[in-house]
Amino acid sequence: VGALALLACGGGGGGGGGGGGVATVLRCSGSTAPGLNQVEFECPATATSPMALRVVIGLTTTAGIYGIKFDVVFDPAVIAFDPPAIEGAFLNQDGGSTVLEAGIESSDPGRLVVALTRLGAVAGVGSTGVKTTVVTLPFTGLAAGTTSLAFENGEAVDATRTPIAAIQFGP
Repeated sequence: VGALALLACGGGGGGGGGGGGVATVLRCSGSTAPGLNQVEFECPATATSPMALRVVIGLTTTAGIYGIKFDVVFDPAVIAFDPPAIEGAFLNQDGGSTVLEAGIESSDPGRLVVALTRLGAVAGVGSTGVKTTVVTLPFTGLAAGTTSLAFENGEAVDATRTPIAAIQFGP
């Protein structure tokens, strides 16, 4: 699995006066706009902890996406998921009801499991823009160091829960 983003952490605060903490900068590699049928990470050029990692989707050739699931793998000694996850405008773009679940795998503190789905007997959706936010995942820096963020187990499905092979995760 290729590294999609790099978290570079500066040294922690050491001065007096409370609020110390870890000065953290999130840097992403790869394109700024996802390719066709591509789900990717997008993070700010520079951000301090806490930081918002956006998961975005580019233009799609299908309008039938009903659900998306993926894991985000990271070093839990360097960063921590800081719930709640915030749903983007992708799956509910037509005002339809959706459900978002995001949580750390109990047996693997470095694995965030994310699942989003539309609800009811409705059609799926697609992206007609350059990029649309699927979900925003807040993280907090814990320690100086670096960690790579990577997708694993990524899958998009249609309304019959059939995987859509055209949708890919990562660069």
